[in-house]
Amino acid sequence: MPTDDARVVLDLMNKIRSQLARLIERSPLVPVAQEDQRTWFFLATIQVGVIICVPMFALGGELGRHARFVDLSPAVIVGSLIVACLASLTGLVGRITRVPTAVIMRRAFGSAGGKIVAVILVITLFGWFGVQTEMLVHSIRMLLEGNAGFTVPRLPVTLACGALMSSTAIIGFRALGKIAYVAVPLLLAVIAVPTWIALTTHDVLPLLVAPAAETPFSFGLIVSIISGGFMVGITIAPDLTRFLRSSNDMVIGTFVSLGLGLPVLLLLSTLLGLVYGSGDLIRVLSVAGVGAPALFVIILATWTSNDKNLYEASLSLAAVLPGRERWQLTALAGVVGTAMAVGGIFEHFIDLLIFMGITIAPVAGVYLVDCLVNRALYLPTDAARIESPGIRWRSFVAWLGGIALGLLTLPVSSHGLGYLHLTSVPTIDAMLAAAGIHWTLCQLSAQKRTIPLRS
Repeated sequence: MPTDDARVVLDLMNKIRSQLARLIERSPLVPVAQEDQRTWFFLATIQVGVIICVPMFALGGELGRHARFVDLSPAVIVGSLIVACLASLTGLVGRITRVPTAVIMRRAFGSAGGKIVAVILVITLFGWFGVQTEMLVHSIRMLLEGNAGFTVPRLPVTLACGALMSSTAIIGFRALGKIAYVAVPLLLAVIAVPTWIALTTHDVLPLLVAPAAETPFSFGLIVSIISGGFMVGITIAPDLTRFLRSSNDMVIGTFVSLGLGLPVLLLLSTLLGLVYGSGDLIRVLSVAGVGAPALFVIILATWTSNDKNLYEASLSLAAVLPGRERWQLTALAGVVGTAMAVGGIFEHFIDLLIFMGITIAPVAGVYLVDCLVNRALYLPTDAARIESPGIRWRSFVAWLGGIALGLLTLPVSSHGLGYLHLTSVPTIDAMLAAAGIHWTLCQLSAQKRTIPLRS
């Protein structure tokens, strides 16, 4: 018989196990329970945390070299509003179904077809995790070498960063929200410092109207860079919007983060790049005299972005490998993403990213139309959870048609065919084409079913 002390220890261990079981998200493929639903602030905070990252500052700095600030601003605003509108449409599907994108894809493409599409999404998210981890490691090593005068080996830093960012993603959406609630205010506060210094110590007005340092980008090209660059995030918006209490929460959270936060932060990064002569966040903070907290800022910025990448990768993996726990799949995703960072994925990822964007964007077009046409299949009820076996060929034909049109409009310089020029954004061309083909096929199928047989 256990003693009183042993019984107390056992009770304590059982309580700890119970708390951990409650904390770790274990059933991501079923509709979100009411007690797990959140307000718009949850979505907005996580999205802003994702936007504040090293690549975003690099993008802002690059755009600032190819356009006058006064010309850049309207294009950034239009591009961001396009992103917010499209993300609201896909986000609405997540709010209706209350299941992640991977499950939505299984309903749209069939149980087997959805797994095929999910694999492509997983590869993309692995790559994003690897790229951001590699950029973080590079920043850490550069900062330590420049300020402390010593060089740290790349491999152990990469492994440590991968493990750190995997930890909260393993827990799930509860940790996802909590790290964002802590990180985003700190990130905004630290970024405000070089901004204030720039505005009070520099004559900013001439910089806003100064000619572009390099070949100017057109209005349409800037819009296409912004809207096309966020197309993967638009497609997987349901992964977060499924937690929101209402459609109003979804729309408010999306437009606060993507319609307002994205253009403000992108233009802010452009302004800092013009003032300090660099789009490198580490260099901007160092030149502004806040190099000491720069390392902390870079880690937080990458953590909030990669946390979401890894979490969404685990959701897609859960649809491909349904017999495994989500936290185990997250750990696996962290290992693979970290291995990509160790292998130098950044060198080869740009071309892969372009190709993946063309293949993933049509997925959103297909499931948006399918949710509209086959609404009952997407309602969060027991009957609606029945998925089509195998492959839904109409969806697959529409998806492949969208990819084909995307490749036709993708410039030759980006490894496309360059035969057509429609919206100037190949990913949006691919999405709209897939939606149009799927709608047409559904209408033809409905007409065929309603034609009366001749006697």
